[in-house]
Amino acid sequence: MNEDLKFKLNQLLKNIQSQLPVKFFALEEIPEAVAWAEEGGIAVHENFHTRRRYSYHVICAHKNQLEKFCRLVNLPASKIKASEFYRFWHLTWVPFDPPVKKKRPRGRPPKRAL
Repeated sequence: MNEDLKFKLNQLLKNIQSQLPVKFFALEEIPEAVAWAEEGGIAVHENFHTRRRYSYHVICAHKNQLEKFCRLVNLPASKIKASEFYRFWHLTWVPFDPPVKKKRPRGRPPKRAL
């Protein structure tokens, strides 16, 4: 994960942690994130499917906790879905706009004068 994004995300989560039991997990810590969510905490982990888009998966066993999370980060509660495989609720969260990529020029390069 980009260090600048990691810093911004940690700052954002610190503000939320005073009101909710939120913890961040890296992509390789997903089993720990699932365990934390099943115990009632809110786990935020890097999203495996959309890693390049800087999105995060937010999971919790209690829907009302996720609804509070949604209010704190200005997300509609309608984004919350029931998990098909585990006993928790989840949503995908994109807290920051993705970095703007420089576009490559298209076509042939201009001819150089000799």
